[in-house]
Amino acid sequence: MALLRDFIETEKRMGFTQAVAVEASGTRTIYISGQTGESEGLEAQSHEAFGNLARRLEAAGATPADVVKLTTYIVDYTPEKAGAAFAGFGAVFTDRDHPPANTLIGVQALFQPHLQLEVEAIAVVEA
Repeated sequence: MALLRDFIETEKRMGFTQAVAVEASGTRTIYISGQTGESEGLEAQSHEAFGNLARRLEAAGATPADVVKLTTYIVDYTPEKAGAAFAGFGAVFTDRDHPPANTLIGVQALFQPHLQLEVEAIAVVEA
């Protein structure tokens, strides 16, 4: 059985791909690279990051409903930051009864000093 890979929105200068879709046995699994926001403030960055995630999913032929796993990275995490960190989540993930699995990881820093949040995802659709 052949494994098909689709590299979507390759950032050759930066050396990564925004999304990679892998097809096997009638299933397409989509891996979305970490998405961030450029605005000032955690809440604004959350809205941008989740919006960027939705756009990457669409480019790969998926929707937020197809996401089975999220990983959320928050700089200097404290429980008080959770509301602002997930401010953008509800605008993208509207099915409150079937949210994706999510791991939240507090980190010291992200790849640029002004970034406060990064979110990556795995989605599964029929091929």
